[in-house]
Amino acid sequence: MIHIKENAIFIADAHENKNRRGFWKFLQALKNNQIQTKQLFLMGDIFDLLIYEVKATHAFAKPYIELLEELADNIEIIYLEGNHDFNLEKFFVKVKVYSISKQPLVCEFEDIKRTKVKLAHGDIFLKPLLQFLLKSLRNHYLLYFLNFLNFICKEKITYEILNSQEKKYLTRKISNFESLVKDRMKKYQMNFIIEGHYHQDVFLKLDNIKYLNLATFAYKESFFIVKYDSEIRFHKIELKEA
Repeated sequence: MIHIKENAIFIADAHENKNRRGFWKFLQALKNNQIQTKQLFLMGDIFDLLIYEVKATHAFAKPYIELLEELADNIEIIYLEGNHDFNLEKFFVKVKVYSISKQPLVCEFEDIKRTKVKLAHGDIFLKPLLQFLLKSLRNHYLLYFLNFLNFICKEKITYEILNSQEKKYLTRKISNFESLVKDRMKKYQMNFIIEGHYHQDVFLKLDNIKYLNLATFAYKESFFIVKYDSEIRFHKIELKEA
């Protein structure tokens, strides 16, 4: 079981692309010791598009992958795959990758109570059809076929996907989010839950269950640092403040 250390950093939904390079700046700050931690949790959708089988997504991510592997010599890095970045295990040796099939990931805080928590990107427990489609998209053979189509189309498929992602509004508030969370809490069966995916930046406590939906890093380059005070706290910091 992974133990969440004090000062562990959580980042979700960086949605890194050629026009959005905040996560690269964050990694450089880690490398230069401007930001210090012994543990880094990447909660999925760190890239707008990164898939092992789709070669056109590799070149942009290669420097990030190399730097993450370098940082993993001194920092425990846990990468939960999202719905924009998946089938990543073959990219990494030292970074610990958890696919959707291994989520939610059960961890333990190092507070007095040794509180357990479930972590997930958030693209689980969805409506059955959507869940089926998302899992199907991770199929190796289908992805190799899509990679072939992308190649003969001169990478137009990946270009269109990335172009649409650049225009995506990342901070849309979900009006019925609390009721959506209540339903998800029942399925997690845990008293502490942390997700990304929804970009809502909210903390809810319902029926003695704590639920944290992390802010999207892509918006204001916000990340969270774990502190053990009288209770477990997640301090949100913007990269420009670090």
